[in-house]
Amino acid sequence: MAIGAAMAASAAETLPDLARPLDIPLYLSGNFGELRPNHFHSGLDFKTQGRTGLPIHCADDGYVSRVVVSPWGFGRAVYVTHPATGLTTVYGHLESFAQKIDEPVRKEQYDRESFRVDLNFQPGEIPVKKGEVIARSGNSGSSGGPHLHMDVRDTKTKHTLDPMPYFKKYIADNVAPQMRSLALYAVEGEGEVGTGARAVYNATPGAVFKAWGKVIPGIKAYDRMTGTSNIYGVKYLTLTVDGREVYRRVIGEVDFSSTRGVNTLIDYPDMSQRGSWVMTTDVPASRPLGEMETVGENMGMLNIDHERDYKCKWVMRDEHGNTATVPFTIRGVKAPIARITPKGDRLSYQDKNTYRGDGFAVELPAGTLYDDTYFTATATPSSPYLSPVVLVGSPDIPLAGNYTLAIDVKRDTLPDKRQYCIVRLGGKKAASVGGKYSDGKLTAQVNRFGRYAVTADTKAPVITPENKAAWGKTGRISYRIADNLSGIDQYRCEIDGRWVMLEYDGKTGRFTYRLDPSRVTRGKAHKAVVTVTDACGNTSTSTTSFNW
Repeated sequence: MAIGAAMAASAAETLPDLARPLDIPLYLSGNFGELRPNHFHSGLDFKTQGRTGLPIHCADDGYVSRVVVSPWGFGRAVYVTHPATGLTTVYGHLESFAQKIDEPVRKEQYDRESFRVDLNFQPGEIPVKKGEVIARSGNSGSSGGPHLHMDVRDTKTKHTLDPMPYFKKYIADNVAPQMRSLALYAVEGEGEVGTGARAVYNATPGAVFKAWGKVIPGIKAYDRMTGTSNIYGVKYLTLTVDGREVYRRVIGEVDFSSTRGVNTLIDYPDMSQRGSWVMTTDVPASRPLGEMETVGENMGMLNIDHERDYKCKWVMRDEHGNTATVPFTIRGVKAPIARITPKGDRLSYQDKNTYRGDGFAVELPAGTLYDDTYFTATATPSSPYLSPVVLVGSPDIPLAGNYTLAIDVKRDTLPDKRQYCIVRLGGKKAASVGGKYSDGKLTAQVNRFGRYAVTADTKAPVITPENKAAWGKTGRISYRIADNLSGIDQYRCEIDGRWVMLEYDGKTGRFTYRLDPSRVTRGKAHKAVVTVTDACGNTSTSTTSFNW
């Protein structure tokens, strides 16, 4: 038995028995540790048959320790702490809470006059029992369709753990992971995989790659499960060369503080440019994922320095023990290696780094970089913007966190300085990253390298009442709210001068309120006033009269 399998088997013997969260057969739309943009998926996504409103059962005895309501992320979420086991379970994208949870949450929402809340509760406030219905399934927050997201976390460390070992007895799986393609990358200036090629690809198991010098193997693969066409992340991944293990990766526990390290597991330029998720063996000097990865002395790189065949093998395994083996060969063929002349300044990932250019400044805190990196930054005049376009570093380099970017506002004409914002350029349209104005400069916290410039957002959000003729009949008011650039920052709704709680669905831009007789008197004419402010201070107001 492999080391990872032995560890999993040992842990399974001591796992607490958690109740199944749903009454229906359990199928997954997403598994733990899936590689997502800038993060690992933190739990299991249980399918709910395309429906909302299914009862959600508490996994074990404990108490509600936290409740979050947000237009984004988990939407409505309940956190339950289980003192006897040291675990905390999290239930996300909910439609509604059980009454004993909903009442204190709703009271806080009205007391604060805010739909968005993040509330903590003490052990004795909301006790819950194993199997108790604590919520109804939904599609709230950033959900892409009805489902239940469920985390299992270590209460003390707050690390998220793979829930599959706790629930696999309820989930059928006799399908092994599947390879999509193989890749071999040249280490720039130190290896060769083709005439000037960055990488070569082959979708055939047993493929033969010709190479010389330092190279990095890669594989694009997904796990599969019984009874569904979904694809999932691969939990256990190893690489052997000539029978010797040179790389191992096990995604069984994730620290949220290092979840952006997912970008170091993959061909990041390929993912960011084309959405392709090729997993590689390259490990940066900072080791952001710690014990998740085990590598040899070359940090995941192979040194092809003999003219012979190097017999390689990828091994992939899921939590149910289904295993796939993918052999391939790297044939050492002596070839000249193109030398490179690095451009820019070499920055240490361990140090704070500052760079000043013409009209801009960059400050990288220590630990922002995953590895020592050559860095350049330039400013190019651009008439559509209020500043030059600043190219900071290379977009192909992932970052561990935020850095500070300050850009001079060259055409500083707006009386309301809040209307300036820094935008990231690229893709279909510019994306605002915010910024604060001071002394002719705009400063923002940014988490990617790329092209940036200062622009102005002077357009107020657009508020559109939906089907207002039916408000009185349906007992529900609804608005669509859109903003051109900086995004919605604040909103408020009053009916007859009294605050009411518009529920905000961020993914659709829809704001709704179910008319409540305790706050809105029935049988008369009413006036609803909605005020919305974007992140640049632009404000719109909509007034609508209706009968109910």
